[in-house]
Amino acid sequence: LNVLWSSAAQDAAAVIQNKEVQLQLVMDYCRQIQAAKTTVERLTAELDAAKSPQASSRKEVEHLCFLQRSMEENRAVLGELLMTSTKLCLHLNTSDREAVLTEQKSLQEKWTSLERTMEHAL
Repeated sequence: LNVLWSSAAQDAAAVIQNKEVQLQLVMDYCRQIQAAKTTVERLTAELDAAKSPQASSRKEVEHLCFLQRSMEENRAVLGELLMTSTKLCLHLNTSDREAVLTEQKSLQEKWTSLERTMEHAL
C-alpha cells in the first residue's frame, strides 16, 4: 500500500511540475504578445508622426532611418514570440491552438505591413 501511495504522490508531483511549465509558457506568451503589439502600435504612431507635413524632408528621413533601425532591433520580440507560441501550441487543444496561430499571424502581417510602409516612405 505504501508503494502505491508513493507512486501516486510521484505521479501527482510530475503532473504539477508539468502544469507549472505550461503555466509559465502561457505567461511568457501573454507577456511577449503584449510587448509585440505595443511595439507595433508605437512604431506605427512614430511612423505616422514622422510623415507629418510639419517635418522637414531631412528630419523626416533621419527619423525614418531611426525607426527602421528600431524595427530591426525589435524584430527579436517576434522571434521570441514565435518560439514560445510553438512550444505552447504543443499543449493546447485545437481551437486554442488556432486562436494563438491566428493572433500571431495577424501580428506578423501588421509587422510586415509596417516594414513595407517604412521602406516606401524612405
